Amino acid sequence: MRKCVKCGKVMVSDLRLKVNGGGYGIVVRVDEKQKATIIDDVKVAVCPECGYTEMYLEDLTNLKD
Repeated sequence: MRKCVKCGKVMVSDLRLKVNGGGYGIVVRVDEKQKATIIDDVKVAVCPECGYTEMYLEDLTNLKD
């Protein structure tokens, strides 16, 4: 359960981000010497009260490697 940092309400989580003009979404990756490692798909949470929106990653295991 994610809480809004602006107003403290429970946010609607596990939403997907779609970029207009491209159906591929956004992924976070680390580029190291011509080798790209995808960390995770970006997820979005939105506060139903004030509209504050945040992006987050759920699985950080590839980041820690």
